Amino acid sequence: MTSVDHAVRDQPLIAIDVVPMSYSRADGLRVATSARAFAPYAGAQALPGVLLDGTELLARGAMRALRVKAGITGGGVRHLAQIGAFDGPERDPRSAAISVAFLAVVDPAAAGENGAGAGGGAGGGVTSVLWGDARDTRGLPFDHDRIVRAALDTVRTRRWSDVPLTRALLGETFTTADAARLESVLAGHDPHAGNFHRFLQKHEALERRDPSAAVAGAAGGRPGSAGGRPAAVWGWRVF
Repeated sequence: MTSVDHAVRDQPLIAIDVVPMSYSRADGLRVATSARAFAPYAGAQALPGVLLDGTELLARGAMRALRVKAGITGGGVRHLAQIGAFDGPERDPRSAAISVAFLAVVDPAAAGENGAGAGGGAGGGVTSVLWGDARDTRGLPFDHDRIVRAALDTVRTRRWSDVPLTRALLGETFTTADAARLESVLAGHDPHAGNFHRFLQKHEALERRDPSAAVAGAAGGRPGSAGGRPAAVWGWRVF
């Protein structure tokens, strides 16, 4: 065996792992996992993941993982972003593998309920899909706990500054209460009502919308509040 042959044989595999995340005021911030169909860890809940094909782009691999492992098709994905690479000789018991991890913000309507994954794809990889509180997602195989933490850290540090990300989480229109619930989950405490309202007013990407003309926001908020003043409704400016 030549030194070149040895180097090729020792190349680690490239895996794509995706953190599907969805937010609504009713359900909070959730992450999806699916039951693994094969060893290792057969039957355990894990992040949707695939091995990258030789001619496949990373983002296409991420979308394939969502489709075949979680039944989430492209129309249900509002935002896809790479969050980092994860390595280590012992992260996968089968062989050395580097994981390129993605965060996928999923439309709450596409997230659906817990249970059997809908749709699926080649290979029948979709089994039982579970949506759970993002903060309580732990005990996953491989290094998926670390990947989920990295996804949450990405959302925490980039919320409001990364407009496409925040827009994907909250939807096209949302109420102050919708945004406050998300802020509470990410910050670990409820925001001060007055200060937070002023923050939204001053945010350059946001504008007030007429509550009577707005439909319920994709984050689950209602344009009005029974017996009181209509809730403030926000939308995203077009630049």
